[in-house]
Amino acid sequence: MPLRWGVAGYGDIVRKRALPALLSLGETVTCVWGRDAARAQRTCDEFGTGFGTSDYGRLLDAVDVVYVATPVATHMPLAVAAARAGLPVLMEKPLGALPALVAGPAGGPPDPAELATAHVGVAYYRRLAPAVRRALDLLRGRTIHEVAVDYRGPFDPGPDDPKLWRTDPALSGGGVLADVGSHRLDLLCLLLGDPAVTGARVGRRFPLGAERDVRARLAWPAGATGEVRTVWGPEPRRDHLRLAFDGGHLELDPLDSGNVRGTVDGVTVEEFLPPPANLHIPLMADFARSVRDGSAPICPVRDAFAVDRLISAVYAAATPLEEDT
Repeated sequence: MPLRWGVAGYGDIVRKRALPALLSLGETVTCVWGRDAARAQRTCDEFGTGFGTSDYGRLLDAVDVVYVATPVATHMPLAVAAARAGLPVLMEKPLGALPALVAGPAGGPPDPAELATAHVGVAYYRRLAPAVRRALDLLRGRTIHEVAVDYRGPFDPGPDDPKLWRTDPALSGGGVLADVGSHRLDLLCLLLGDPAVTGARVGRRFPLGAERDVRARLAWPAGATGEVRTVWGPEPRRDHLRLAFDGGHLELDPLDSGNVRGTVDGVTVEEFLPPPANLHIPLMADFARSVRDGSAPICPVRDAFAVDRLISAVYAAATPLEEDT
């Protein structure tokens, strides 16, 4: 039987990924919520689904599961309100739990601990990518020594761009590291657990305060080290993940391409395992499965809290880039 989904948010990720994914899977979208009820209704009309509302309580009363895809500062209050109503929740990333929390729909700051016993998943969908799954298989039982992340991509919204909120840390929780970097940090935490931050430089900030450039050094208790670079800027596009381990190395380059290259025990690895065009299809399918059978989603909320802790630790340890001093 289809689940009745309530969707909080009506931005690009909802309209281009989440709603098409849910409908392609045969799920029912009962309600779309947002601060602008008319815009929420227009989204429903566009996709031929349910009703739009600005009353979050009305959404909670009408659905079986909630998907939260609003600006980061509102992720936690909306998710906690849904969990208090006894509903499973799939949240976009990052959680935004560690900066100052805004009041929830019922008033007062939400308590992140309330999610620990609820059925909550977080949209770190790259865990489901075929190339990532293959890399995990090849790494099973091996000791990783070094990791490197190098992401560079364009993002420079103008004053009238609806994505401008992503440059305001009060709404977004941070800049390039919290946005695209969180996915890559999640993969490192999945592979190696929680690291310590041994150095960080942050800079080239937008006028609203979010950073364009982060360079961080990480170290894990078992001895592995890591270098992470995430940049929004004019440089040529790059999205490279490299893993060096006993017996060889692997590269996913570009990360979302499906390319897996390297060597394992002297044997060359060169495979092409592309992800689906809509990465939210396997994400939504996984969470629906977890709700139906009571199992854990691909990224349970406890893992996402680890990513938020790491993001906060990088920001806390950071000194300005040389060009900013």
